[in-house]
Amino acid sequence: MPETEPNPMMEKKLNRRNFIKSSAVAGGAFVLSFSMPWGNKLMAEPAKVHEMNAFLKIAKDGTITIMAKNPEIGQGVKTSLPMIIAEELCADWRKINVVQADLDSKYGPQGAGGSTAINRHWKPLRKVGATAREMLLEAAAKKWGIDKKLCYAENGTIKNKKNRKKLSFGELAETAAQVPVPKDPALKPDKDFNLVGSFKTGVDNQNLVQGKVTYGLDAQPKNMVYAMIERSPVFGGTVASYNEAEAKKVKGVLNVIAIKEGSTTQSVAIIAKNTWAAIKARKVLKVKWDTKGNEKHSSDSYDKAFKAAVAKDNKNLRNDGDVDKAFKEANKVLEATYEVPFATHAPMEPMNCTVLVTKDRCEIWAPTQSPGRAASIAKKITGLKAAQIQVHMLRSGGGFGRRSNGDFVKETVYLANELKQPVKLVWTREDDNRFGFYRPASMHKVKAALDKEGRLSAWKIQCAGASVAKFFSPKLAPHRFDIYPDNFPAQFIPNFQMQYTAVDTYMPLWFWRAPGHNTTAFVDQSFLDELAHAAKKDPLKFRLELLGSNNKDYQYKGHGGPTFNNARIRGVLELAAKKAGWGKKMPKGSAQGIAVHFTFGTYTALVADVSVDKEGYVKVHKVVAAVDCGKVVNMSGAKAQIEGGIIDGLSTMMNAEITLKNGAVQQSNFHDYKLLRIKDAPDVEVHFVKSDKDPQGLGEMSLPPLAPAVGNAIFSATGKRVRKLPLKDMKV
Repeated sequence: MPETEPNPMMEKKLNRRNFIKSSAVAGGAFVLSFSMPWGNKLMAEPAKVHEMNAFLKIAKDGTITIMAKNPEIGQGVKTSLPMIIAEELCADWRKINVVQADLDSKYGPQGAGGSTAINRHWKPLRKVGATAREMLLEAAAKKWGIDKKLCYAENGTIKNKKNRKKLSFGELAETAAQVPVPKDPALKPDKDFNLVGSFKTGVDNQNLVQGKVTYGLDAQPKNMVYAMIERSPVFGGTVASYNEAEAKKVKGVLNVIAIKEGSTTQSVAIIAKNTWAAIKARKVLKVKWDTKGNEKHSSDSYDKAFKAAVAKDNKNLRNDGDVDKAFKEANKVLEATYEVPFATHAPMEPMNCTVLVTKDRCEIWAPTQSPGRAASIAKKITGLKAAQIQVHMLRSGGGFGRRSNGDFVKETVYLANELKQPVKLVWTREDDNRFGFYRPASMHKVKAALDKEGRLSAWKIQCAGASVAKFFSPKLAPHRFDIYPDNFPAQFIPNFQMQYTAVDTYMPLWFWRAPGHNTTAFVDQSFLDELAHAAKKDPLKFRLELLGSNNKDYQYKGHGGPTFNNARIRGVLELAAKKAGWGKKMPKGSAQGIAVHFTFGTYTALVADVSVDKEGYVKVHKVVAAVDCGKVVNMSGAKAQIEGGIIDGLSTMMNAEITLKNGAVQQSNFHDYKLLRIKDAPDVEVHFVKSDKDPQGLGEMSLPPLAPAVGNAIFSATGKRVRKLPLKDMKV
């Protein structure tokens, strides 16, 4: 999920005035405040000091406090971003204290989405650490009365080359605050990195194990009440009537509040002393719904609409060469249709939010991926000014894009604004599944041509799907969103055509882990495998032949560009194949499958070892991943992200599907929206390509190629082609 669009005000180059806003002695500590940019561009100079974006504090005892500006939802940025600063600072990592920041304009954009945190903050955060390091070097030189060139930083100290004396950062803090701020501090060469590229456990790990981390559900301001909401089971429905008196008879119930938009009641909230009372009262509300005729919507009706859409030509997103001519001249033509269902995010921590609204302030405690969106919502509902709204970013128990939506914040602010006391809104697991925002379902009709040498000469794909774009603007509803006409194999096929038809499903849609890529990788990489077998070529060699042997950057207009490189795709394919023993002899009923994808700037290839028993039960024994993300900041966190993406991808492939009947979601909890069980999890082996390129993200990158890698292995083992997800109960 992409963050808020960049602000043009954030594009001035780094200099002394707009980067370092102040350095001062506070309580005997050296406090260095610095601007946090959007990406690798710096913010324009704020007019006032309170607009500073982030700060670094060095205490007398050498303890360094670094503010973590972005939400931590399990992707590890609370550890990796401070590591970048600490690397350039030459700090002792054991003395680093990381503190989660609240939402504040001084930090610049704060959000989690699109696996963007590392690549956008790599250079700016390095300069933060380098600036502080240079000031500490200057302070030491001043104390010793020597040239700064004779000083160097190491492990939280400044050392003297002449006599080997040393001073700790804490001892130098006060003096460092008085020295001039360097205009353009030198960055360390890669060969001198000590922290970057190492294994560091998460800064919250110990507290997580001990249950000391505050998640959204743990927020507990004084005098707080609990809320639960009854929503229309049919999307788009409104309240016709409800039994308020019966709900108020339940012990512990304090109030019943109608949630309105204009003159229409959208839903009904129970306010209670505890969640149990709220759940009991919600059951006896007996709401009658005006469903607006939306019962006509179902998975069956959508399936018919998708089939009708892919059966006819529509708007071209890409049109290279002459596909019609190529098909006429082809030696062999293949056609297939692939289907991907709606899916929900299913984070382990259901949606929740806690809000206090008074006449002059609004305070929000939320496990959110988009704190800025939360503040905007609060401003609109309460009428308060931005400065009167405070958003505390609490740790999230999973997000996967779901928590970048502000619906659960909106509901809570509405109730808190009515009650003028702290309100905690809690969703049940059933609420999460039935009233969430979903990955778009889609259908893809693919046709391709092979010449006499078995080379891919033409490709035509007709895509039909629900459009996330309409949730930004009704004007965007007919347009494609996150279907990438520039990604591999496009640009490697001389005659290539991609078409898209938006099908309005009335389902609430939103970003779902690796948006767009989670679908297109399955389609493209599965069909490439079909073509390889049709050409009687090894699937790995078929891809390598298509990529060519040169080293070229290809223009990429989608989110995650601007370019991708064919040599880097080859590199991860070859590495994954080598580490997995591609082509090795497999037991009967077993096989390997391979897939590769470029996602948001990172290249990932997977090889899956799969077996299928006589009953058709699929077992994924091992997945080998090769990843080129440029430099790796925290090897521990990076490995965990790739492992997690593979497990999530397999879980989704095997069972995850949201279906609609009579306008309502049929799935409710983990018994009918199944997640992967531990016994079914494969061994995962991760290999990173050594690189001198700037680092890219890793949070979503291993999920897209998982389904095609496993599906391709299933075909090799059984001759059955997986063209429709999910498998359902892990069977073919």
